[in-house]
Amino acid sequence: HNEREKDSYRNPDIIPQRAAWNVHFKKPTASYTDLFSQLESDGTISTRGLKPDATHYCELVFDVNSAYFDNHGGYEFAKQFYADAYKAAIQIVGGEQYILSAVMHADEINRAMTEALGREVYHYHLHVVYVP
Repeated sequence: HNEREKDSYRNPDIIPQRAAWNVHFKKPTASYTDLFSQLESDGTISTRGLKPDATHYCELVFDVNSAYFDNHGGYEFAKQFYADAYKAAIQIVGGEQYILSAVMHADEINRAMTEALGREVYHYHLHVVYVP
């Protein structure tokens, strides 16, 4: 879902033609499972003592009201805002080495604001997938 690799989505607000507007602050170079294995083999993380049902991935979602971005410059403002949020995420999770993916979605329309304003308004938000 976060990487927009599926052919279709259950969320009707996703506009596939806008996927190119999404911004990866850290793009995964392989599957999350493969990246996790690489972190383990590199010695960055250890799975010693983990229970079989342990959580391997967590996600932070930074989400702000669409009107805030619309009132402050839209897409360009959102990109800078979430670049700064990504820096905060690095601190929150303990280092960039634990982050598998960080992507700002710019391809989800805010239908209510679009209808109210008579022009397209998008719901910008940031997904950060990391190893806890």
